[in-house]
Amino acid sequence: MSQVVLIAEDDPATLTGLAGYLRGAGFSVIPLPSFLEARRIMPFAKPDVVIADVRLGEYNGLQLAVQAQALDPAPAIIVTSGFGDPVLQAEAERLGASFLLKPFAPSVLLDLISAKLRPW
Repeated sequence: MSQVVLIAEDDPATLTGLAGYLRGAGFSVIPLPSFLEARRIMPFAKPDVVIADVRLGEYNGLQLAVQAQALDPAPAIIVTSGFGDPVLQAEAERLGASFLLKPFAPSVLLDLISAKLRPW
C-alpha cells in the first residue's frame, strides 16, 4: 500500500506539478487547492505527509500544520513558501514541520519526504 501525501497549494501549476511528480515516485496523492478543502479532507484521508503552502488565500499553511498534529497518527508536515521568512520558518520548525523555500527541485522534496518517513 502506497503512502498518502496530501498537498494544499493554491497555485494550480505548482499543485499539478507536485502531484504528478509524487505520483510518479509511487505515492498516493491528494491534491487540494485550498486550506478549507484540506482541512475538511485531512481527518478522513489520514495522510502520511502533509505539504502545505504558507499562503493559502486568507489562511496560513501553519494553521493546517497545527490541525494535522491533532490527527492520530500525526502526519509528517512540510511547509513551503516562496518567501524566505525567518519568523515563519522558526514557527514551522517549532510545530515540528520542515520548511522548504520555493523554488525547489522535486528531488529535494522527495528526499525530505523520505527522511521524514524513515523509521528511526
